[in-house]
Amino acid sequence: MPGFQVILANVYSLISAPVLGFDLTRMDGGAATAELLETMLAVPSGGWTAIAGHVPAGTSALATARDTAFRLAQARPSVKDLPGADPAGAVALLHRAPIGTLDALLHCVRTDVLVPGDAPAPDLVAAMAADAVSAAYVRELLTDDDRRELARGWLAVRRHLPAAPADLGPQHEEIELLLEAVRSLPADHVPALTEAADRLRADGGDWAAAMHSLTWAVHMSGRVRAAATVQLRLVQAVDLAGIPLAARAEGAWNLLSGAAQALVVRDLADTDSAALLLSPTIPALGAGWLFDN
Repeated sequence: MPGFQVILANVYSLISAPVLGFDLTRMDGGAATAELLETMLAVPSGGWTAIAGHVPAGTSALATARDTAFRLAQARPSVKDLPGADPAGAVALLHRAPIGTLDALLHCVRTDVLVPGDAPAPDLVAAMAADAVSAAYVRELLTDDDRRELARGWLAVRRHLPAAPADLGPQHEEIELLLEAVRSLPADHVPALTEAADRLRADGGDWAAAMHSLTWAVHMSGRVRAAATVQLRLVQAVDLAGIPLAARAEGAWNLLSGAAQALVVRDLADTDSAALLLSPTIPALGAGWLFDN
């Protein structure tokens, strides 16, 4: 993320969904992982317990696929490899290497995503959900057989899942407009995003401080799950728009992610921080009409 800082910690959680989104938007299976996590976030309290009886029994093939997924995930290059990389290799790592790990993501799934109320999901259900997320997160590294084995439980229970309407917070209409603007972004508008990110860096705008302020507002307002859902939808929107990987890695994701975070708490957030994250993004999207709707 040249020119920008990583917010919060180098682990995944719902409160640090922009960091997770940055990793997912640079992975082959990132959009699929984001869609899966978004679906899981929409399951209401008690929903996971209700479908426990539909989870198929484990098999030796599943155990093998789990071991394979962890082994391949651990071997995947990460930002920890940056200090030893040559300049060209460092650029390649910045474009592709994740900040977090599969272990961190599965911890997030078990402790954040699958806990919509006071009671966590049953262990059998949590294992099934973790398998499905693993299949998507390291999709490009797995064989078709291993991927199918890991996803088998999810495919068996998904039709039985109760789901509530997605919660995007009180500014949901503006957020939907922003996401649609990203989905429908013409290819020739992509340079405007990277140029806006470059200008923000050059002007000395403190993106990290503004993002921290708005993330704190997300936490204090109890909108953590709503904000995470927005970030996961943004990953999918960026993928649908076909924004090039280099543009995502070099500023476009941070710019869009910051604007999305600002909209989630626009009614509560520090005005200066919200303006810093929104003002360069809306013109870059050609969506100056956003606030008139």
